[in-house]
Amino acid sequence: MSIFSMRREQGFTVIEILVVMAIVVLMTILVLPNWRAGEQSLALQRSAQKLAQDTRRAQELALRAQSFTCQIGTISGYGIFFDQSAPNSYILFAECNGNNTYNDGIDGIVDGESISLESGVEIASVTPGPTVSIVFIPPTPTIWINNDVGQTSVQVVLRRTGDPASTKTITITNKGIIDVD
Repeated sequence: MSIFSMRREQGFTVIEILVVMAIVVLMTILVLPNWRAGEQSLALQRSAQKLAQDTRRAQELALRAQSFTCQIGTISGYGIFFDQSAPNSYILFAECNGNNTYNDGIDGIVDGESISLESGVEIASVTPGPTVSIVFIPPTPTIWINNDVGQTSVQVVLRRTGDPASTKTITITNKGIIDVD
């Protein structure tokens, strides 16, 4: 065996290194856009689950008869409020005036502020809308939807901002069932 043939067997050629680098770059180009789409889909899923969890929290606060200091009136239950004109947030509130619907300035906001959806996620629609109050009144609990105990359900559709095809629907019934599709 000559000295030249031994050197060829011990290392990589420039062409082999360039081919490997090209494959790595190509794989990165193919994977990166899907990575961002996956992150946005997860943000939508997390927001839908958080909204369902916050609705369950309102139920639990009402069932426990959690105390809350109202500025006006006395607490009769807890609820969650959606407004399509504020598509990036919703409100968890204490029902203070007994009318079974959210009233800004009268009903107390739990934890002092509205709950924001994740960046890139918005409320696409609320049915019936454009605003919906869901109030849980203990001890049964009785569930009021827009001050109507006969209203059977609410659907809140979340979507990725700028992508109307990517949605999650949260259905809340007057029986207390919360479903995320």
